[in-house]
Amino acid sequence: MASNEALTPAREQGWLQGFNNLVKNENRKWWKTRTWLVQSLIWTAIINGMLILIIVVVPRADAAQSGSTADALELLSMGLSILFTFAGLAPAVGIVTIGQDAVIQEKQSGTAAWILSKPASRAAFILSKLVADALGALVTMVLIPGLVAYVIITNVTGRSIPVTGFAAALGLVYLALLFYLTLAILLGTLFNSRGPVIGIPMLLVFGYQIFVGLLPWTSKIMPWNLTIDLSPNLPSMAAALARGQMVTDSTPLIATLVWIVLFTVVALWRFDREEF
Repeated sequence: MASNEALTPAREQGWLQGFNNLVKNENRKWWKTRTWLVQSLIWTAIINGMLILIIVVVPRADAAQSGSTADALELLSMGLSILFTFAGLAPAVGIVTIGQDAVIQEKQSGTAAWILSKPASRAAFILSKLVADALGALVTMVLIPGLVAYVIITNVTGRSIPVTGFAAALGLVYLALLFYLTLAILLGTLFNSRGPVIGIPMLLVFGYQIFVGLLPWTSKIMPWNLTIDLSPNLPSMAAALARGQMVTDSTPLIATLVWIVLFTVVALWRFDREEF
């Protein structure tokens, strides 16, 4: 009987009761199915497909017309900028979709009420989904596409990239994704329909130019500048770190961390008051 996950007793007590069983179940959805493979292939293809287009296909087409080859340093700078822009934008769509399903789908199907009728706390329910989805995103949306991109850029440009700087840059990409994941989970606890849960994060993902244009101070408190060049005076922090440069203003990084914690705490508070 103990081998049956549905019958395994919850050993935790208090506010994390049932967490281990719940997180194992959520991890199984990622790693015992093809989900991890599909997600890895999708985001590796999208991110690195655009990277190859910009630093391989376009320069070769230009060289065929003009007879001159592109400068390696210029290709490196362009490649890093394109890489982190798309790494911060494209997977955000996937992580928002995953995040909105995490709570809304369970509430609409009645699964949440069934799980919470067992020895499982509401905090464990939310945190198990956050932990499992955060781990899945780290591997499939950040590490695998990032490793492939590192190989492509170094081979195409012939220039080395500091490993520590590139790893730190991927860390910023991951923080940006966690921002959208925790936001989607929070909205899932606030609403009972999918529209606002996916619409609000998508507005933030793709509407950054509007917000920064109308309210320039938002560039300091939102995660956009972690991965995106907002202007010539606001290059992406990730690209700067990957080049081995120092980041002079860490305000967007600190603000993103604060948002992630805030979204998580409010989601836990709101879901604890959900009626089933």
